[in-house]
Amino acid sequence: MKTNYFEKIVSHVATILNSGIDEFSPFDTRKNVLRLNLFLGFCVSITSLGMVFHVINELLISAFVNLCGTMVLILAFYMNRDGKHEKAKWIAITAINLHQFCLSYVEGIRSGQYLLVFPLLLALIFVIDLKNNLNELIMTSVMTLLSTAFIFILAPFVNPLQGIATATYSGLFASNLAIALLLTTIFAYIILKTMDRHEDKILDEKKLTDTIYDTALDAVFIVDVSDLMIMDCNKRALHVFGHKEKNTLIHQPVQHLLGQPMLEHIRNLNSTEFTQRAPWYGNMDFERAQDELFYAYVNIVPFHHQNKQYCKISILDITEIKVAEFEIIKAKERAEKAAKVKARFLSNMSHELRTPLNAIIGTSNILLQEEYLPSQKESFNVLQHSSEHMLQLVNDILDLSKLEAGKMELEKIPFNLKDFMNKVMASFSKGRNPDIKFEVNIDPQLDIEIISDETRLLQILNNLISNAWKFTKKGKITVTARAEKNENQQVSVYFSVADTGIGIPQAKIRQIFDSFTQADTETTRKYGGTGLGLAISKYLVNKMGGEINVNSEVDKGSCFCFTLNFNVNRKKSYVNEASLKQLNGLDGLRVLLAEDNPVNMMVAKRFLQKWNLQVDEAVNGLEAVELYNNNKYDLLLIDLEMPEMDGNEVTAYIRAKDQEIPIVAFTAAVYDDMQADLLKKGFTEFITKPFRPEDLHKKILQLTAYDQLQKYRYG
Repeated sequence: MKTNYFEKIVSHVATILNSGIDEFSPFDTRKNVLRLNLFLGFCVSITSLGMVFHVINELLISAFVNLCGTMVLILAFYMNRDGKHEKAKWIAITAINLHQFCLSYVEGIRSGQYLLVFPLLLALIFVIDLKNNLNELIMTSVMTLLSTAFIFILAPFVNPLQGIATATYSGLFASNLAIALLLTTIFAYIILKTMDRHEDKILDEKKLTDTIYDTALDAVFIVDVSDLMIMDCNKRALHVFGHKEKNTLIHQPVQHLLGQPMLEHIRNLNSTEFTQRAPWYGNMDFERAQDELFYAYVNIVPFHHQNKQYCKISILDITEIKVAEFEIIKAKERAEKAAKVKARFLSNMSHELRTPLNAIIGTSNILLQEEYLPSQKESFNVLQHSSEHMLQLVNDILDLSKLEAGKMELEKIPFNLKDFMNKVMASFSKGRNPDIKFEVNIDPQLDIEIISDETRLLQILNNLISNAWKFTKKGKITVTARAEKNENQQVSVYFSVADTGIGIPQAKIRQIFDSFTQADTETTRKYGGTGLGLAISKYLVNKMGGEINVNSEVDKGSCFCFTLNFNVNRKKSYVNEASLKQLNGLDGLRVLLAEDNPVNMMVAKRFLQKWNLQVDEAVNGLEAVELYNNNKYDLLLIDLEMPEMDGNEVTAYIRAKDQEIPIVAFTAAVYDDMQADLLKKGFTEFITKPFRPEDLHKKILQLTAYDQLQKYRYG
């Protein structure tokens, strides 16, 4: 039962002492509130006991002074509880000093009330935060000493107001002396314990700092700037520089361990850098104790300590990073070299494959335009289809090479979108499986001229429609082109290719856009193909600002769709598109054709002559130069690879005399940045072999301004 009472008393006291403390407030604030509560608690206890003592001894005036002091201290306690800490503190200090003076005056100096001055000063040290409020301590100490001085100046030795007997004075003096000694002992003990805790805290903080200092990944040195000597270092510094004991590094000149460059950096530190603690950082080389060179990232931070200038040098060993960077650079160089070899190989293979393909495709086109036996038609169709298929494979591989190198650039040329779609559909509407219905939906609003890369857009749609034909046995293929937003300067066009073919499993949809990948190996064996078409189409659509989406269900078909934004060309196209469809004659134009391959020469010459052009032949570069010097031409078709003088040399020679004449590079080679390279060498345009007759016809029209030339000649 006694224990319960004691616990309740302790609990009540703890509650009172913790009044006004907010657990979410900063630690220093909570500490100051608690200390003031303790101070007020001691003071209230003393004044209350004094009031009881004075009542017993019938010293009513002294009891009244104690009562007033107690009430003011209780008021200060409630103010401290309500968050008015500073006001409460000053009210308490003032009240205690007034209490001391009033009691000494009404009782006389003989009562010994002034003996409480010394414990009061100790209490003030406890209440006031010396670290942050030294001025407050000075002010309160001065206030206390002044109140004590006023006691000895103004208070009488014995005051007759209360008629205090000599024995009572002896009791008052003895009790004040005992209280003073008790309070001095208590406050001295509290101050010593607080200092002890602070010392432990400082030691713990130093231990933590030393641990952080010694476990840092950086080698850290402290250098005295005045004599440029190493004053301290951490354990990592010993490990990095290959030493075992600190005494081998401490009090050593900086340049002996860290080298002359480090000494110069420290000497260059100025007063501004010390004031602002502005660091220097950079890469430096050092030597270990075993004369082993290593690379490091260095940070030099200047600072002041006890009116002396120091700098902290942090050295991070980055040798492994440097070695890794060197290996990465070497690997990059090897990769770039391999890429160049690959690009050169593909260019050479392209040239070697395109040269015979040019002859095959050109010859088959000539044969299809001339008379042939009905029984030969199927063979010619097979020949034409197979050669064009092989050309598409070559183009896909070259496009993939550009795609991987990130060097595929888009052209920006004007063309009519509706006419473009009609041409795309025309190439797929004949000679296909009669069990498949081919449906085309072209929005009438697309009868506009847009600016984009016609060739790449054609490549995307060709790939998607070819896949639809390949994977559909019967049913329907639907191609849609629809204007979703048609503004004055821009049009948004939705394209889709839907089929009723074999479909794609959901788990394989992402996979089909990977290079050399189809849905499964059985599909590859059954339907053929390289698996490059969709990968290239996806890249091209992304490059043009769109994204291909796929909806598919096995055995029910697939739908590939994408939306692209095009700028609308409000100017008329320079070339008359109607004339391109018919490949009309180009009467009156004279062309120099330089080609060392006799088959390619024959194919190109036959087409040029069918369009009524006058053609002069040169089988090497020297012949081309000689013919140019002796004749006047409207256009030059120059092969790049020729004996005697190659196409670049011929072009350089002609450009020195004539900057205006159109020169077309006639080549089977394909390489990165080909167009920019050829323009730089003086060519006006280029056409790759195998060539399509309509492409060659179109370029001749564009470069010679044939329509305007005819108007000029014939009015």
